[in-house]
Amino acid sequence: MFATVRNRRGVVAAVEPFDGETGRLHLAHLEYKDDQLPVDERLLWELEPSRALLEPTALPEASGTDPMPADDFDALLRASSWTAATPYLDPDSGGPLARLPISSPFHGAVQIEDFQLVPLLKALRMPRVNLLIADDVGLGKTIEAGLILSELLLRRRIQRVLILTPASLRLQWRDEMWEKFALPFDLVDRAETHALRRRLGMDANPWRSFSRIIASYHYLRQEDVLEQFLAACRTPEGSPHLPWDLLIVDECHNLMPSAFGDDSDLCRMLRLLAPQFEHRLFLSATPHNGHTRCFTGLLEILDPVRFSQTDALKPAEKERVQQVVLRRLKREINARTNPPKFCTRHQPQALVLALSPQEIALSAAFEAFRTAIRKLMASGEGRRRRAGSFAVEILGKRLLSCPTAFAESWRRCKEGLAEDLAAGESDVDAARRNVQRDTGDDREAQAREATAAGVVGAWLKNVAADLRSEIAAIDDGIAGLRVDLGGGDIIGQTPISDARVDALLALVEELLRSNGKWRDDERLLVFTEYKTTLDYLVRRLRERYEGERILTLFGGGGKDGMEEADRDLVKQAFNDPSHSVRILLATDAAAEGLNLQHTARYLLHFDCPWNPSKLEQRNGRVDRHGQARDVTVHYFVTDQDQDLAFLAHVIRKADEIREDLGSANELFDEAAHRRLVEGESAAAVRADLDRRVTAARGRAAIDADDTTETGAEGRAAGD
Repeated sequence: MFATVRNRRGVVAAVEPFDGETGRLHLAHLEYKDDQLPVDERLLWELEPSRALLEPTALPEASGTDPMPADDFDALLRASSWTAATPYLDPDSGGPLARLPISSPFHGAVQIEDFQLVPLLKALRMPRVNLLIADDVGLGKTIEAGLILSELLLRRRIQRVLILTPASLRLQWRDEMWEKFALPFDLVDRAETHALRRRLGMDANPWRSFSRIIASYHYLRQEDVLEQFLAACRTPEGSPHLPWDLLIVDECHNLMPSAFGDDSDLCRMLRLLAPQFEHRLFLSATPHNGHTRCFTGLLEILDPVRFSQTDALKPAEKERVQQVVLRRLKREINARTNPPKFCTRHQPQALVLALSPQEIALSAAFEAFRTAIRKLMASGEGRRRRAGSFAVEILGKRLLSCPTAFAESWRRCKEGLAEDLAAGESDVDAARRNVQRDTGDDREAQAREATAAGVVGAWLKNVAADLRSEIAAIDDGIAGLRVDLGGGDIIGQTPISDARVDALLALVEELLRSNGKWRDDERLLVFTEYKTTLDYLVRRLRERYEGERILTLFGGGGKDGMEEADRDLVKQAFNDPSHSVRILLATDAAAEGLNLQHTARYLLHFDCPWNPSKLEQRNGRVDRHGQARDVTVHYFVTDQDQDLAFLAHVIRKADEIREDLGSANELFDEAAHRRLVEGESAAAVRADLDRRVTAARGRAAIDADDTTETGAEGRAAGD
């Protein structure tokens, strides 16, 4: 007999009556018939508030009704064939039906490109789907993953699915799975866990209650949450089944093993999770960071039978990489299609800065400070030199973002310098590790950087006497910009000159406005590394332009934060041609996976991250599948500041080799450290970087032929 309990329909498998204090009660065993969890339950029938028994329905009396018209009957048969998976598919993928069409494209609401079918065909040839899709930014890795997921569900090969993403992409993944593939997913976070426990009791475990889940890997890595997940993975002893069927990890490079030292919390979490899944699907446009050990470590997590973490790939291992890694580039697909499927991205356009004498003076003062630190640390031990490097790095990065952000960090540093007790190298090392931890929350990162600046200041007490003139010069440089370090909110102050903001305003007038009015067909996306810089830019732009013209995207929720629903509304507004917004200011928390190409083709790097892969992630927000116009990226350049000139060179060089960035990431990081921390000659570092990047690019071209599949399947994408 069927019954409906807790808004779910199931079969009453058994009933055990017994006498209770309030009378006769029945312990019912229900086996549910939907795809949710748990699959069965034992419950007290009389205590369920909304329960109903469904009486067996008798067969209709055929003789008392007219027969169905033949055309209607044929339509019913066609509809049944269309909605059933089994007529299309060979469940064994190797029998007489193996050459029949795949089914998932016909069950989706998306126009599939031919090259997006290649990962699906490759996955269906695997007994277990262990696949790393490393396609270029913007080729549609989400759609490719959705096709594989939908196909495996239609073939009854999977039921329980977990999708791990950056926090900013959870809503986008949920919406795309539902809108494009009609697959409902539950979001799991603190709020959902509390809501579930209010409904089902304090012992309810969301990882056991839902069969299709989307979660942030920053949330899941928390100790109590991870313990809760692993508890839900326990299976009866001797069970032949794993607790989960399919794991999809988006932007998996964030969870990559470390080349040196200990792995990150995210990597350790992934190592614990992966063995709980039958199938694993990793997605990343930049899966290789230049360290083979990191790359092979990621492959080991993906498929431990084929791979082990190593410093170099042997020929046999390169052949095995072909079996699990799939990478296609936009230029390859454009070369095989006529007309090309992807629009052109122009070479980055330089915006020449005219720095004021005050800005030049501040840069010169910091250059002298950096030189003095390097000389003082030259004869010290390793920890002392690392502390000095971190002091220069955390302050120098802020100066390269904007003078106001630097002034905020310098004030924190001066506050630390005024502390009674000096900090040691171990304190600076702890602050450095804290800053380097990826939280996905810009406000948390901002607080950690502020704390680190204070620790650096307290550490500088040890050498303050030797740096007296350099510290005074920086104070004078900030004062020359009319920024008051003791005047409260520094971000709320407007310096006497800011060449970067002036260039941004000029760009807005050139691209977005005509005859004093906003153009309806253009948008501008502006990226910065720091929430402090973002807050400053928002204020300056809103002082200039009234109305709802400027929106922001940054990571982190809670009080004064940005919840996922708010980020989704911002994304929808920016992609809506009828909305009044024209400028979107975003941090790098918004630079992974978001689709912002529908209305925008212009992008500005307000500052330059030292990791060039982040540049490509930023560019990929507008240079992606679905972009109908040519894309233009802008950046700042000047010959008045050697550090800014060096970063401009990095942007140009990164664009030249953007398809091989993974092979050169380490070189860019090293060059940035040599110039911006150690203070080596900009010309010498640039020349050495060019030479080494050219050599690395040549090696990458050879490795690409050996380690990624661009053979018959890749060629098929263009046929």
